[in-house]
Amino acid sequence: MDFCKLVLVLAFIGLSCGTETKSPCQGCKDLVDGILKGLDQTKNKNFGGGDTAWEEKKNLKYKVSETRLVEVLESACDKDNFRCNEIAAEREDDIETWYKTMQDSKSLQEFLCVEKAEVCCLEGKFGENCEESCPANENGDICFGNGKCEGSGDKQGSGTCVCEGAYAGDLCNECGPRHFKGFGNDTYTMCTPCANGCETCLSANDTDCLTCAAGYRVEKASEPAEKKEAEKKDAEKKEGEEGEAAAVEEEEKPLTVSCTDVNECVEQSDLCPVGEYCANTEGSYSCEQCHPGCVSCFGPSKAHCTLCKTGNIMKMPYLCSDIDECASGAICLGMYEQCVNTIGHYRCECARFFRRETTTGQCQPDPAIYSRFLPNRLRRPQPAAEGKAAVSSSRIGKGLGAVVVWCITTCSMS
Repeated sequence: MDFCKLVLVLAFIGLSCGTETKSPCQGCKDLVDGILKGLDQTKNKNFGGGDTAWEEKKNLKYKVSETRLVEVLESACDKDNFRCNEIAAEREDDIETWYKTMQDSKSLQEFLCVEKAEVCCLEGKFGENCEESCPANENGDICFGNGKCEGSGDKQGSGTCVCEGAYAGDLCNECGPRHFKGFGNDTYTMCTPCANGCETCLSANDTDCLTCAAGYRVEKASEPAEKKEAEKKDAEKKEGEEGEAAAVEEEEKPLTVSCTDVNECVEQSDLCPVGEYCANTEGSYSCEQCHPGCVSCFGPSKAHCTLCKTGNIMKMPYLCSDIDECASGAICLGMYEQCVNTIGHYRCECARFFRRETTTGQCQPDPAIYSRFLPNRLRRPQPAAEGKAAVSSSRIGKGLGAVVVWCITTCSMS
């Protein structure tokens, strides 16, 4: 194990200056996870010779060999995990003891982190001496089963409940914002969502809000003060204990309200930057893009513009229409050019069957199209030795070429 010790010591020395961001217990748990992962990845390996029967005959079991342990420990901790590497270096002998004698009989975390390194507690315990317990109900459910105990099993843990979802409170047995208790007893709590707009409520009915959430305001009291006062007087007229109890119950009943969404886009200004408009949402708002023809707007279409972009004109209030620059006929006047109108602008393109030369910038017949109109015999180069026949064919080709150019021009411009 000398080589194994050397590997761990060098790893520890190299990381001793690292930042200690984890507790010793968490570092030990990381080490345990790394070791168990390494053992799982190497469970089907052997010494490399391939003769497993010979290895067993010589009592050389790879399962508990130092070769396998060194391989596992080399990758058990991340290089920047100071706590993990520290415990691996300090507890190398304990790791070897568990590895050779307890792999199948005892939890590595309990043996190494709780019993030997003494940096962790059993699950559900925390504190310097592991004497404090995480909050639980009568059934032993930690945090009522609705959260996790922070630092459970860690000597440096706080033991406070971190509630999940709709739950709140020190024991996670209360309902958080926008939820109400649908059912509850000493061991169980069921929280149900309130209606939209309620921060606190008595039920899922939208008239049973107690307070309104952000982005909402009180619309009306579901039980008007006049009605409440009248019911109170009627209850006071009742005789006997039933009448008194009814009056007390009516007085203690909380006043519920209905909540309505606040339209921030109407009540506030300059919520969105130029080029965007304000769109109201439930409890909030969002900024959306204006139509491409608008500089500023109050809605999504070209009929919601307050100012038009260059190349657009306001033909009627709030309606920006694109100016068709091509309609004047005074642009794109190059040979074989045609004007294409775009939103707020235009572009000059070559007519069909033509393309723009990169050197001159002028539109010329596209050779790829032009060649399709030539007879096959004119596409092949003619040998000079053919004399007059070759000259005659060349002249015919030129004549046909002129006809083809005229045809292409005529077709493209029509």
